[in-house]
Amino acid sequence: MQLVVELKNHLLLNKIDDRQIYGYILSINELSAYNDTVYSINELEEIINLIHQKNKKVYLNVRRIFHEDDFELIEEIIKQTIKFNVDYYIYSDFGFYEIMKNLGLENKLIYQVNTYMTNVFDVEIMLEENYSVVLSTEISYDEIEKIVKDIKGNLYLNAFGYYPIFHSRRKLITNYKKYRKEELNLNKKFDIVEELRDSHYPIEENHNGTVIYTDGLYYLSNEIYSLNNINPNLKYLIYSKYTTEEEYLKIISAYSSLLENQQASWDDFENLTKGLLYEKSKLLKTEGGK
Repeated sequence: MQLVVELKNHLLLNKIDDRQIYGYILSINELSAYNDTVYSINELEEIINLIHQKNKKVYLNVRRIFHEDDFELIEEIIKQTIKFNVDYYIYSDFGFYEIMKNLGLENKLIYQVNTYMTNVFDVEIMLEENYSVVLSTEISYDEIEKIVKDIKGNLYLNAFGYYPIFHSRRKLITNYKKYRKEELNLNKKFDIVEELRDSHYPIEENHNGTVIYTDGLYYLSNEIYSLNNINPNLKYLIYSKYTTEEEYLKIISAYSSLLENQQASWDDFENLTKGLLYEKSKLLKTEGGK
């Protein structure tokens, strides 16, 4: 049971409480999505070396959904990252899987799509073709527990962060600017609010299109104690988007304490949510699939 943490800033590597960290997630413009800090391909090798010097693993965020004409460039970039000794690739697009399969690197693949990996059958199928998978944030604790009990292999769980609930290739904020004839700085943080709800959903636009995130910071806390009793080999992902550097360091320390069976304080964090962990499913499949 260890942490895999999105690297918010490589300059923080010597400040991070890394006693329970197994590895760091890095993002680059050409491959990544739903990320915080982005590095250039030219910066990657040096940062990977720094992480490996600390005896930690390197995970590359490859969660973009690609177009067919992207794949030639992607394959070239992947060949570069192989030279840099990236340990694992967290991906979402099956086209990327085919590239890695052709390179004989399926054993480095971790599949993550927030709306998939919701049941034992799907997880078993994906584990046949990948090193591991990340379980969905859109299932209950009981459903997570069942998967963890039934599957003893390598599993990753989302432990903390904002998670995407909508993604469009269209530039929706740009379209809004044109429609409203308003000047908006796309580098600022925007929220959207529905007419019938009070919740604020972070929204961003970038070269991948437009993404809307959950209205709160999903987090696991005491659930980790019981899950670790079932499978002590679980790994927990921490994503840092929309957190300050001070918050980021506190989050990692809190989870390090949890993994050592110590109490962790969440008093410093606002807008926390358990998501659907304790919500009863509204749609249930009956026997026979009806």
